[in-house]
Amino acid sequence: MKALIIKHNPSEGGGLFEDILREKRWGRKVLSLYAGEECPESWGGYDLGLIMGGPMSVNDDQRYPFFKKELLFIRQGLILGKPVLGICLGAQLMAKSLGAPVYPGPYKEIGWYFLSQTPSGRTDPLFSLLDPCFLVFQWHGETFDLPEEGVCLAGNEAYPHQAFRVGEWAYGLQFHFEVTETMIKTWVSQWADEIPRAKPQPLTAQDILRDSTIYLERLQKQVRLFFNCYLDRIKKKV
Repeated sequence: MKALIIKHNPSEGGGLFEDILREKRWGRKVLSLYAGEECPESWGGYDLGLIMGGPMSVNDDQRYPFFKKELLFIRQGLILGKPVLGICLGAQLMAKSLGAPVYPGPYKEIGWYFLSQTPSGRTDPLFSLLDPCFLVFQWHGETFDLPEEGVCLAGNEAYPHQAFRVGEWAYGLQFHFEVTETMIKTWVSQWADEIPRAKPQPLTAQDILRDSTIYLERLQKQVRLFFNCYLDRIKKKV
């Protein structure tokens, strides 16, 4: 079994997902688009695609020309019914590849936020493993319309399309399910100037780090349930 992990910047890799892949002895190919590597021509040889996050907008393809080929590659995988898991920017790329618009949200979500499952989420084979109302780590300011082919699984009032499924095997997650303590500390250090633009305020880097010591362990237990089940289902499919 082999996973392709697509990275858009050095700070946003596979995180906990990659740890679990290693534990389950999956092969892993990390593709760093920001460093000039290109998407393969096809999905042959890969059992799972992880499309990771990044601080850029999917609409800024003049500054990031690799998006054009990546969107075609993602669309190909979705049409073929491949297991694809998009995180934050990755979920936005999935939505855009299917023709859904991506645009700024009402405000930035940075830190810890509650999401509620939709009725479809409560019956989904993966999301049904999670708490009906669950806490996730966020760092985003854009959102998207639900693709015509998508089923909404979770959201909140400000961002109703926080998770969606396409077909049986592809999931887009606006939030950071892959996050680790090291990643949170890195992002808070790199992008501290964004924190005052989040809501609710006041919110500081110290608030985020303090909350992470309280909530991260529970999140990672939920992620392990979700991702281990996903990998097991993919293996049975193959």
